Amino acid sequence: MANQTQKIQYDQNYQVVNENNSDLPIMAFLNRQNKQRVKKHLNSKQYDQQNCEFQVEVINYKTIEKQFTIYQIKVIYGSLYWVFQTRYSLLEDLNSKLNKQIVQRLEKFPEKRIFGNLDQQFILKRKVQIDLYLKSLFKQGRNEKAVKEFIKQSQKAAIEINDPCELKHFKLDS
Repeated sequence: MANQTQKIQYDQNYQVVNENNSDLPIMAFLNRQNKQRVKKHLNSKQYDQQNCEFQVEVINYKTIEKQFTIYQIKVIYGSLYWVFQTRYSLLEDLNSKLNKQIVQRLEKFPEKRIFGNLDQQFILKRKVQIDLYLKSLFKQGRNEKAVKEFIKQSQKAAIEINDPCELKHFKLDS
């Protein structure tokens, strides 16, 4: 909240400086300096995402050629979010890499099923179980090395990314 207040105050000060004597050489210099500082600040996204927690949600699933199911997962961090797809087996690998003490505090990981794993009711049930598991994982195990690596890989594999900070720089011609 304090960062948002600082940004608003900075924007107001920037407007006042910009409106007064913008034709003076020193003002042109200060404006360039301010623009560089704002750009650097926005790129760091510190004002937007400090003290944020990761949130996760399984938003959809899709069966591929009646062979396996992929789950679409949305990760939210501050105002940034991305969506990626993964298979049960990759989530199972993640679960196996976790510290045993962390695993005991998490929601139970969905069991593996050899036959009937493409049944729609089973997939819906597993989707809910994966959602609960990931929510507890992001809450309880967020400092685990395997979880941090999972988050990094999910960003690389993203099929959709929404970063409102990028939208702030976009201006339509009038």
